[in-house]
Amino acid sequence: MSRDRTLARLADHQREILTILNGAEPFLTEPPKRDVAALARARWALMRALTGYQLFKHREVFDPLLAKARPADAYNLVRMKRACTELGDAFRSYVQRWSGADVEAQWTEYQPAALAMIARIREHIAREQEEVGKVLRA
Repeated sequence: MSRDRTLARLADHQREILTILNGAEPFLTEPPKRDVAALARARWALMRALTGYQLFKHREVFDPLLAKARPADAYNLVRMKRACTELGDAFRSYVQRWSGADVEAQWTEYQPAALAMIARIREHIAREQEEVGKVLRA
């Protein structure tokens, strides 16, 4: 796959994830819009999107670049790949925790956890837009 095509697909994945986050956030921050069922659907849509994003990055970005990387570059690629895996693991744990819970009854715990996860994912995406994009353009 060409670097331009890889960059375009990377941006598509990131845009999909950010769209889900932007759609879900008002259900958390605007009391009249609170919708626990919509939040559950968003969690699962985000799970699918993040899993697809992770698989794409590992197969199309990290693994091919690591296969031909110089040792100095390999360290940075491994660090990025590990951060990707850690975010995926954290989100899977979050989904397991809240998918079986009574979110409405635990709202005071759920809301800040959900907002923190959204912030973490946004931060991760922003970092990857810069770092992974830079590696692919190099």
